[in-house]
Amino acid sequence: MNALISGCLVAVAWVLWRSPAQALSGQLRALATSCAAKPSLGVILEMMAVAMREGSSIPHALEVIGLIVGGTLGDGLCRASRSLMLGFSWEDAWFAASLACQNAGEQSRQGAEPKNRHARKRKGKDDDPPSDDVVAALDALSVIDGALKSTWIRGVSPVGPLESAVEQLDARARASIEQSAQRLSVKLLLPTGLCFLPSFMLIGIIPAIGSFIGH
Repeated sequence: MNALISGCLVAVAWVLWRSPAQALSGQLRALATSCAAKPSLGVILEMMAVAMREGSSIPHALEVIGLIVGGTLGDGLCRASRSLMLGFSWEDAWFAASLACQNAGEQSRQGAEPKNRHARKRKGKDDDPPSDDVVAALDALSVIDGALKSTWIRGVSPVGPLESAVEQLDARARASIEQSAQRLSVKLLLPTGLCFLPSFMLIGIIPAIGSFIGH
C-alpha cells in the first residue's frame, strides 16, 4: 500500500512538473494503468496536496487526478474541472460533478445488467437506489469540495485543509476498526462462554451440590 501511495504521488508530481496542460491526457492514461489498485480517498487527497504544492491550479489538479483515478469519481472530478474552467460558480461546478457521477454510475449499471433494461424502463430509473460506487464517489466529492472551497473562494492555502481531511479520514478508519474489533470480541466471547459453562457446572457446581447433599 505504501508503495502504491508513493508511486501515485511521484507520478502526479512528475506530470505536473514536466507536462503542459494540453499534453497531459495520453500520459495520464498510461500512468493510470500502471496503478495496480484503485487509490483510496486518502491517497487522492494526498495527490491533490502534491499538485497544490507543485503550483497547479485547482481545475488543472482536478483534471490530472480525475484522469488518474478514472471510474465514477474520476468522471466527477473531470466534470468539476471543466465547469470551473468554463466560469461556473463553485457550487454549480460541484453540482455538475455530482450529476456526472450519477450518470456514470447509471451507464455502468446498465452495461452490467443488459437483461434487465426493459424492466428498468418500465419501472423507471429514478426508482432504483444509487449503487455503492456512486455513493462512495459522491461522498468523496463532498470531502474534496469541502477541502478546496476556502482556497477557491478566499485564496487560502489548500495544504492545511487537505491534510486535515486526511487526518479525519484516518481517525474514522481507526474508529471503524476499533468498533469492528469490539464486535468481534463479543462474538468470540459468547461461544467461548458457552463452551466453558458446562465444564464449570460439572467441575464446580455439581460436586459442591453433591457435597452439600451428602452432609
